[in-house]
Amino acid sequence: MKYIAELLGAILLRALFVAPFALLFWFLRRSAKKHHPREDGAFLEFSLAPGMLILIWIVGSALVAFTGLVLLATTRSGGSSLAALIPLSVLVAILAATPRTVSTDQGGVRQHRWFGGDRVIPWNEVAWIKRGRNTGATYIKSRNGGRPISFSPLLSGRGRFEREVRIHTGGLAPK
Repeated sequence: MKYIAELLGAILLRALFVAPFALLFWFLRRSAKKHHPREDGAFLEFSLAPGMLILIWIVGSALVAFTGLVLLATTRSGGSSLAALIPLSVLVAILAATPRTVSTDQGGVRQHRWFGGDRVIPWNEVAWIKRGRNTGATYIKSRNGGRPISFSPLLSGRGRFEREVRIHTGGLAPK
């Protein structure tokens, strides 16, 4: 009887707390597929879907407000203001994990990065294109080695991106 109660509790916990987030990210990935990249001639820019940008803005604003509340509470009680580093570190982690914009043009594929310069793979150096089994991301690897460019499912227009890669690489399709 105790086992059944624990099982029902776990199912209820998943239904109340895990399922809404899974549904939210399913909806965000679905809307990203429908959203079109920004075009300027042969240049295509695949940025984050608008729904994901709104979600990041809401969560970031909430974390900044929470940091202010933590600072206010710790200064009034005479405590250490180091507690404010916790929500700030969560905000920095979210911003660091946000997928980076990918662009294509006649020269190749470029993934913009904050540090270390952009990752660029010319079309004639594309070795393979694969879709991640667990992540849903599309990866493009260069023949010269190095880290692959990753195209997140939260970026707009993945179908168009994969079509552009096939056109410029002579039919290379994701595995």
